Amino acid sequence: MEFKSVRRRKVHEDVAEQIERQILSGGLEEGDRLPSERNLMEAFNVGRPAVREALLLLQRSGFVEVSNTGRPIVARPTTTKVVEQLSGSARFLLSTKDGERAFQDARRLFEAAIARNAAEIATPQDIETLEAALVANRDGMGDTAAFERTDVEFHLAIAKIGNNPVFTALHSAIAEWLTNQRAVSLRVKGVEASAFESHEKIYQAIASHEPEQAWQAMDQHLRDIMQRFEEGSHHGSD
Repeated sequence: MEFKSVRRRKVHEDVAEQIERQILSGGLEEGDRLPSERNLMEAFNVGRPAVREALLLLQRSGFVEVSNTGRPIVARPTTTKVVEQLSGSARFLLSTKDGERAFQDARRLFEAAIARNAAEIATPQDIETLEAALVANRDGMGDTAAFERTDVEFHLAIAKIGNNPVFTALHSAIAEWLTNQRAVSLRVKGVEASAFESHEKIYQAIASHEPEQAWQAMDQHLRDIMQRFEEGSHHGSD
């Protein structure tokens, strides 16, 4: 027989779990104000520090928000809020070369899969929206700030196909975390033309509903970006 060791829990974790269960069960609904700290202390028979730590834990998890009056309000975790909780850890990992490479690879696999999915399910309206993003990206060539902004918008338009909030939240987070990669890459001569050419290939594959070609085009595009980033980094350190 195998047993797992029992984790010794802290008081505030028990308090947070009970409040969370009330929210999930509907006992506390979104927008409801939680009882005052004093009332919570009495209800759980705990001290003020345990209540405050429990509320902080719930706030980090997206289950409560602090109002202007200081009284916590019941909320519902959203995909965006969940992803935001990863930002601190993500930035820490990105501070190392290995971490940076890991995120670049993760982005490449994620976005290649997103492009494949988009090619499978894109509607005529999705394709029209993506084409508009491609045209905007073309018009931004020659203006680094405009090209960078429309680059992000083009990739985001692909992630939005299918209206999956997890896709868009993860895409936006990764794009933010890898902002430095994009800025450095765009300093390399000729990268705008090369990136736009890749965007055209990705668009054509999605518009033609060719999943494998969309995957390959996005994968190669992001491999090129990673290589340009390396070139830009070396150039910047010279």
